[in-house]
Amino acid sequence: MVYCGKASQGCQSCRTRRIKCDKVRPQCAQCVRIGKPCPGYRDQLSLMFRDESSKVMKRAHAQWGVSLEIEPGAPSGSSPTSSASSSSSSSSPSSSSASSLSPVSTRSARSQGSRSLTSAQSLVKAEKGRAPKQALFREVSTPVVDRAIQFYLEHYVIGLPDEPRAGHELQGLQWVHAPATRNIMAAVGLAGLSNLNGDKDMDTLAGQYYGSALQTISSSVASRNLSGLDMEVVLRAVVMMAMFEVVRGKPAAATARTHIMGGAALLTSFLPFQKSQSEGLRGLLQLCFSMIASLFRSLLLSSSDPMSLIPSKPGLQSAEGILPGPFSQWVSMSISQCSPADRPSAELIGMVVEFVKLAAYVRSRPFVDGQPETADFIQRAFVIENQLEDWQLRQTGTWSVVEEVVDAKYFPAEAVFEGRYHVYSDMYVARVWNYYRWVRTLVNQLLLESIDRFPLSSSSIMAPTQQQLSQNCVVRLSRDTLVSLPTHYRHPKMTESQRETFDKVQGGAVIGIAGIPVLLSQTMVAACAPGIPIQYRNWARGIIETIWLHMGMYQAKEILNLVEKLCESETRAALGSPVNIKIEGS
Repeated sequence: MVYCGKASQGCQSCRTRRIKCDKVRPQCAQCVRIGKPCPGYRDQLSLMFRDESSKVMKRAHAQWGVSLEIEPGAPSGSSPTSSASSSSSSSSPSSSSASSLSPVSTRSARSQGSRSLTSAQSLVKAEKGRAPKQALFREVSTPVVDRAIQFYLEHYVIGLPDEPRAGHELQGLQWVHAPATRNIMAAVGLAGLSNLNGDKDMDTLAGQYYGSALQTISSSVASRNLSGLDMEVVLRAVVMMAMFEVVRGKPAAATARTHIMGGAALLTSFLPFQKSQSEGLRGLLQLCFSMIASLFRSLLLSSSDPMSLIPSKPGLQSAEGILPGPFSQWVSMSISQCSPADRPSAELIGMVVEFVKLAAYVRSRPFVDGQPETADFIQRAFVIENQLEDWQLRQTGTWSVVEEVVDAKYFPAEAVFEGRYHVYSDMYVARVWNYYRWVRTLVNQLLLESIDRFPLSSSSIMAPTQQQLSQNCVVRLSRDTLVSLPTHYRHPKMTESQRETFDKVQGGAVIGIAGIPVLLSQTMVAACAPGIPIQYRNWARGIIETIWLHMGMYQAKEILNLVEKLCESETRAALGSPVNIKIEGS
């Protein structure tokens, strides 16, 4: 599939009769005039990409210096695609049918995925044992890859904040058609479909497209001056690579952070060339927030006691060097160069960094009640709590948050928490507020655990009322996190008119999908916070499950398992059974 330009938008009848179509929906005036039903309009995105596989293959093979002969016994009708140079040209968003690129339901997504994988499964299984991986990669039929790209666009782009709301809006976007992004879109789509269908062969194919994408973007960055590169194309490719690791599975958290670091490094190099430096700094700060949230999530999930900030047994990880070397430089750069309007986000990230360092320290060694070092870490946590409270009280103007409430029946109950939602000045502000809720929930959880575990040390620092104050704070912040979710994630059960309520908050998201992994971590903290009402936990569990079933993101499944284990443990505790929460493989 290659890009063939914009196709005629007229209906089938007008195109056949070769007359001008006014393109009125649902029926054009020409069809109404002659009294015939209008056959409708073609999907423009699919028509932009036509099957030129044989031509592309011929050019690629001529470039490689090999013949175009197909191996005896190769499945008929299959269209080879190249592994590196031509896959970016042949793997474009399309479909064998003129299906629209609008969000689909979980059930239809599963059925589409199952149908699209059938041909690939037969091809892959037929090749096992007789063809090397490179040959296998070339012989998988192009329509399966097209379906994977379409799955990515439908589930990871359309409808997310600051992204197109419908498929036809993708037509003029350069990054959709750039070679640097085609293969990685295919890789993420294949990984998501593989997760939903349990297909290991598709996972293998996803890995091969990922490798090709990595090679493409590396060559692009190495071969050209930074000032000549399209920053959006490069950054989207880097974010998609990190997303691939998050979608594909648990062992890749460190690799995902490596891609985030690469994106941050590229962004700092791009900043001198930006027309709007403030946008670049906002992007850099979001990458820093995302990286530190990923680090903290790994810190928890790598432990056999992930629900406690003060584990029963100290971990092996060291508090030293938990953040990558350039991280402090990026944060300092953001703080020193950000505009006064963005100053709150630069201030907040300093508090987040201090807390994550403290949390790593607490998890790395044993503490005894009444000892100076125990009182010291509690004092540090209490200082951060006071700083966060002061930060919240200072936010006014564009940083204010307005909570709206509608009839609980207006929105689907599983999509909007208690019929309430937030209104922000833009998406950047909305994301920063959720980082604030996330870190302050964790700080107060740490204080609650300290009061319970170390009464002597904590009583010398905090007033007796602090326990109730921290518990109230945890409940309030968890609720606010849940209320904020529709701003960041459009539930598939919402109608288009309902989504428009949240689409009014625009600007600052940079890349919509970049917020979903962090949102999952924030939802996990809200869902697993101590002392929250059970309905909070159940509603959050439903959101996490929807993200897993709709997007095929393994991180969502991993967090869902954790929340479900917590719910089970609460049930067992109520019945007097022992409680023991563990993560699989830990």
